[in-house]
Amino acid sequence: MDNAEKMDRVCNYLRMIERTRLLKNTTEELEELVGFSIGSGNGLARKGGKSLFIKDAIFRELAHLVKQQTELDLQEVLDVYIGADRIYERIGNVANADLFCKHLIWYYYADEEATDDIAHIIKKTEAKQLPILILMLLKLLPRPSAKGGDVKDISNDYRELFNWLSETVNKNIITQKLPLLIQTEEEVCRDSSIMCRIHLISIANQILNAYGSISTRERINISNKELQENLIYPPVEGIWAEDDSSTVFWQFKELTNGYNLYRYQLDSNRNTLNFSKFFIRFFNWENDVMAYVIHPLAIRYLVTGKAIPNNLIAYLDCHIQTDNSKQIESISFSPQSQDGKWFTLSKLKHSTNEKFFQDLLDNERIEKTDNHAADAYEFTIDIAAITSEYIYIYKDDVSYYKVPKSLNNLLNEVGFDSNAGVLSIKNTANRQISTYIAFDDFNLFYDISTSEMMTEYQIEIVDIITA
Repeated sequence: MDNAEKMDRVCNYLRMIERTRLLKNTTEELEELVGFSIGSGNGLARKGGKSLFIKDAIFRELAHLVKQQTELDLQEVLDVYIGADRIYERIGNVANADLFCKHLIWYYYADEEATDDIAHIIKKTEAKQLPILILMLLKLLPRPSAKGGDVKDISNDYRELFNWLSETVNKNIITQKLPLLIQTEEEVCRDSSIMCRIHLISIANQILNAYGSISTRERINISNKELQENLIYPPVEGIWAEDDSSTVFWQFKELTNGYNLYRYQLDSNRNTLNFSKFFIRFFNWENDVMAYVIHPLAIRYLVTGKAIPNNLIAYLDCHIQTDNSKQIESISFSPQSQDGKWFTLSKLKHSTNEKFFQDLLDNERIEKTDNHAADAYEFTIDIAAITSEYIYIYKDDVSYYKVPKSLNNLLNEVGFDSNAGVLSIKNTANRQISTYIAFDDFNLFYDISTSEMMTEYQIEIVDIITA
């Protein structure tokens, strides 16, 4: 590319930035950012005269600011914007832009069949163009050549986008609402100064990708494998306290796939220990640690395939403080969104009263009362064998559940490192125990509580494993 071509490209980028009000909502705000007037006949692309160096320096500085604020590559955004505009031109007038956009999202991010209205453009459209194309179709972004002037009401644009995303990405996911959508709405409410069109592009991209990671069981499996690579098991087993003077203490118990985290509270008048059992996993995440905690009430939603209320799962930023010998001194927790504030724990440290609390746990005369006894469950991860057609899961020491892979294509992905086994939970209707064959990584749960249910799924109890 010679200098003339480079000059044309940079000037085109600068004109786009100015015309679309991409970085700032008004000309006045953009002038304040760059430090010079860009009024009529004196736009960004004219600065520096014939100097490619000056024009490129302006663009590179703007790109640096965008990277800091949104982690987006400004040049890539503009190139994608230009490509999306070509697709927009081909689409022409759409009778129902709202539904058209949803069909695009469900096709690209949830693997649904292409509907007739989008069939003519999907082979010409790249997934990376979708966020900008959607925003253009919803009239939340102008075309690159537009000269519509300042953004009239950026707050309303955000409201429209969030409302549309709520109708689109909360479909067929494991929780009632996409957690990142909730977090982003809260972030914008906290700091309205971040609102601008390139931020709209950034959050649309992030939210659609987050939706695409959990929109189907197949995609959940891929996401779980990626998470598994970052799963960590810090040495946290033992007894912890928020305050050594309190009668409340906590205990981590390591499992194959994470930890049970018990919160105990001593009731000395009744000589009981009341407890709640949570499930928690830790991950390395962006140079720090994050965790998610599942409330015991979530289990019934999970096994019955109902969307879990968001306030039963807490996504937490964690900070693990160690001493000079790398022993953990404390763990701090901070919820990533308001929905996680039900998990009120903020900081744990090793209890100085560990022996006293352990004696309480060991004392059989002290009754241990589960605050969520009606939802108590046990999940035993125990795969015995995997053959070409069946998965064998231990029932007991001498027999196995023989599970046909034909139940779901995803079962062909099960390996010995998969979180699969037997889950038992109390049935509140008849006070019996409901038993499930559980493939947690795939969100697959098969109720085998009766012989009729086992027959329906063609699951058998055998005492011999056959190839």
